[in-house]
Amino acid sequence: MDRRHITALVALVVAALTALTALAACSDPDQRSEHSADGPSLREGGTSYASELVLPFDTYKWTARETWLHDRARRVLTERCLEGRDISLDFPDTGPEPPDSYDNSRRYGVADDRAVALFGYHLPEGREGSRDTSATTGWGEALSAAEEAALYGTDLSPGCYRHADSLLARDVPAADLPWFADQSAETLVKTENVPTVTQARKRWRTCMNQAGHPYTDPSAAIDDPRWNLNSPTITEREKKTARTDVRCKQSSGLLSSWHAAETALQRQLIARHAETFGALSSHKRALLKNVLGVLNSPESAA
Repeated sequence: MDRRHITALVALVVAALTALTALAACSDPDQRSEHSADGPSLREGGTSYASELVLPFDTYKWTARETWLHDRARRVLTERCLEGRDISLDFPDTGPEPPDSYDNSRRYGVADDRAVALFGYHLPEGREGSRDTSATTGWGEALSAAEEAALYGTDLSPGCYRHADSLLARDVPAADLPWFADQSAETLVKTENVPTVTQARKRWRTCMNQAGHPYTDPSAAIDDPRWNLNSPTITEREKKTARTDVRCKQSSGLLSSWHAAETALQRQLIARHAETFGALSSHKRALLKNVLGVLNSPESAA
């Protein structure tokens, strides 16, 4: 997989979860219902619930809901700081409360038949990275010089965002977050060349070729310039290709084999670096405690 896609896929991306038959299933995968001991099963009609896929590292990451709570607490502290500077701002809406899970649904490329039927290779609406940021951008551009200085700070005075972050980080133990981010990306890269994954990827490629889509790997399918992922337009051709992609991943066993390989490698790393992962756990637990403390304070409820 092209390394430049790892960063994009790693926060947002993952796969399904299934052990499946062989290449012959590519011809009519909708009539198969298969199960993998390595992950959740394919449901009726061959549809995979990719959102159920979990990896060992997920415990140390922030779920969508936890990130949402952190953003709300940061906003509460920022607003208090601004009030102390006689500045009042109406921040953009943070949106509804998201699921309390870490989203791996596109880690190995598209994997959910239901999602691709609607969105093709585009990020599904409501997932991080897909939301319309025009309102937030417009809000930031409308700030006055004084408001911008109060928020972001100057060379002489820190801003309220920095003040809020310092309060949330109070008594939070250190953890090697950059190392963890690198490991999360590397386990995806390293397991790509595990023999079982390589063999499954060859079956996927054959399946796609038989369907008239000569892509070398899943990232090449996503990156096809015909899809124009920066445009809101999603063509029927894109949806159809993405559905074939998912079906070929299922019938080739690519999803289950890659997930199993990465699960094993992540477990090894956690055991090998127990102290580092313990620090990551303590860091997250303490920071989340501060977040909830802000949101549950009487001042926030007022």
